[in-house]
Amino acid sequence: MSRQRILIIGGVAGGATCAVRIRRLYEHCEIIIFEMGSYVSFANCGLPYFIGDVIVGEEKLLVATPALFENRFNIRVCTDTQVLSIDKENQKITVLDLASKVERVENYDALVLSTGSQSVWPNIDGLDLPGVHVLRTIPDSRKIKAQLDNIHRALVMGAGYLGLELAENLYKRDIQVTVLQSSDQVMPTLDKEMATFVANHLKKHGLELKLSCKATAITQTSDHSLLVSLDSGEQVTVDAVMISVGVKPRAELAIQAGLEIGELGGIRVNEYLQTSDPNIWAVGDVVEVKNVITNEWQLFPLAGPANLKFPNNYLW
Repeated sequence: MSRQRILIIGGVAGGATCAVRIRRLYEHCEIIIFEMGSYVSFANCGLPYFIGDVIVGEEKLLVATPALFENRFNIRVCTDTQVLSIDKENQKITVLDLASKVERVENYDALVLSTGSQSVWPNIDGLDLPGVHVLRTIPDSRKIKAQLDNIHRALVMGAGYLGLELAENLYKRDIQVTVLQSSDQVMPTLDKEMATFVANHLKKHGLELKLSCKATAITQTSDHSLLVSLDSGEQVTVDAVMISVGVKPRAELAIQAGLEIGELGGIRVNEYLQTSDPNIWAVGDVVEVKNVITNEWQLFPLAGPANLKFPNNYLW
């Protein structure tokens, strides 16, 4: 066995399941997960449905806890721990305990980057106002849910998967919802004909759609409502704005380490999910791979298949 200490940066879908798969295949290696947030292996796809009370109870979002990883799989989990840098020449990372503010250095034989993606914020004024939200984590959903009783009108900026799931669940909470989308259709990944069916369904249920339209600014009114100015010249008054205009790879660590980054902003990997450094792999939203059909580079946000590829074939 040539690699015995595996460090995994990121502990949600990609990192957590990758760690478990490694343990199932290799009993004696040391595995440590570093997660900047307070939770690992949570159902981030369920966050809109937690807001809408389809999922009742925050604990239902938790797939696994650090204690479960430790007791069942002998995998150490360091939550609230930020990885500051990667020294790929010496195979070391520097980490910061966010509670104690103490830094330390960890050695690795193999390193897996599962840093995921981060929300794209539009370049407009007013994003720091109270009532402007983004939904990526359990604390985000908790913050939104705590304010629902004071939200009667909401604008969802973005009509992709997350945006429409948010709109659906706000609607189920008897909130008047306006959905704003910069392109001329909802669900830009769908064919136009299919997207039209979705749009008609939303309108049938009373949601207002504003397509081919962008927000230019958000301001606060005297009664603490939010006034959203659109590039059409129209203004929409709401109590809350949900930002869901897209995501981008969280590749800052890889950039700092000098790994190859693609034109789409993801970490470029080979068919084995190995980066430009032979001792570093990457999985999930942060990865850019070649499409087997078109031979073009694309982002590859499928954590499940990725986690099978890496431990099954390329550690030993």
